[in-house]
Amino acid sequence: MSAFQQRLERLRAELARAGVEALLVSQPESRFYLSGYTGHDLPPRDSAGYLLATRQRAYLLTDPRTSEQAAYEAPDHQVVVYGNVVSAPARMAELARQDGLKRVAFEAIHLPYLIARQVREALAPDAELVESTDLVDRLRIRKDPQELEQLRAAISVLDDCLAHVLQGLEPGRTEREIAWEVEYYLKTHGSAPSFDSIVASGPNASMPHAVPTDRRIQAHEPITIDIGARVGGYASDMTRTVCLGEAPEKLVEVYRVVQEAQEAAERAIRPGMTGREADALARQVIERAGYGQAFGHGTGHGIGLEVHEPPWLSPARGEAVLEPGMVFSVEPGIYLPGWGGVRIEDLVLLRADGVEVLPRSPKTLERAEVVR
Repeated sequence: MSAFQQRLERLRAELARAGVEALLVSQPESRFYLSGYTGHDLPPRDSAGYLLATRQRAYLLTDPRTSEQAAYEAPDHQVVVYGNVVSAPARMAELARQDGLKRVAFEAIHLPYLIARQVREALAPDAELVESTDLVDRLRIRKDPQELEQLRAAISVLDDCLAHVLQGLEPGRTEREIAWEVEYYLKTHGSAPSFDSIVASGPNASMPHAVPTDRRIQAHEPITIDIGARVGGYASDMTRTVCLGEAPEKLVEVYRVVQEAQEAAERAIRPGMTGREADALARQVIERAGYGQAFGHGTGHGIGLEVHEPPWLSPARGEAVLEPGMVFSVEPGIYLPGWGGVRIEDLVLLRADGVEVLPRSPKTLERAEVVR
């Protein structure tokens, strides 16, 4: 049985527990997770297809442009074509009537309201379309061996990319040039960026999601590099903050606090904690140092087919209990407008006895060679 068939069987168990007979999957990452089909959406209007998973069958609905690709990539699924004559909602409803489905769930976090309304209107009068938020998320949140293999590969190429970039990091180069170099390296080494690189120097480093500019990097200032790679559909994500030349006292202090916060969390996170409790491990270190107001985001996020996915290590939405097999970031930061900021980010795999830190890249203010 393929990994995709195993995942479908696990989903069917979730359908039974939820009291529904099928799930309409529209999110591309979940569609790939359950089928292996890599069709590329053009959101929000042009989907590459939908997956209708019932307790007995798996239908992959596509238009004629991608039906051959779908049949090749997802041989365990029945490809059903919609297009110029029959719309996607009508075809979905047709399959539901054909199989006698009375309760069909849909991904409320993704399916556009208009499409959901059209499907609901096309269903048989005695059939119901019901909202679901996490039927597939509950499967994806713990990584299986095949997923971990791809994640490790995406992390490894990112380690090598960062080492390459740091070797050429010199005063006078622009943030934009460094971001381009990241993209070029990844694309010429069997990968691709998993998101637009963040390269932020000096005062720009006070913005957690800064966009690279033509500002020239200078010595004695923070340089935050947040980059990601994608291999086999799976994403990596890593941040390091470095300084060229001797770091000023304030930068040394802020870096020390952030690193201490990250290390405290990585030492103490255990299965059974909530994401909120894990977040507090890092946050309390930063608060004790007097920088609590300068740490405005969560300590971490899950990663896999999406760069940001459950679980969340956050005060606002960290209610989920952490379990072995989850992969997430640990990335505390301090951001001081007008001065700059420091963030250090690792991806970790949660095991029964704690976390395994996955990247090899050093965590020092001065440049250091990656451990190969």
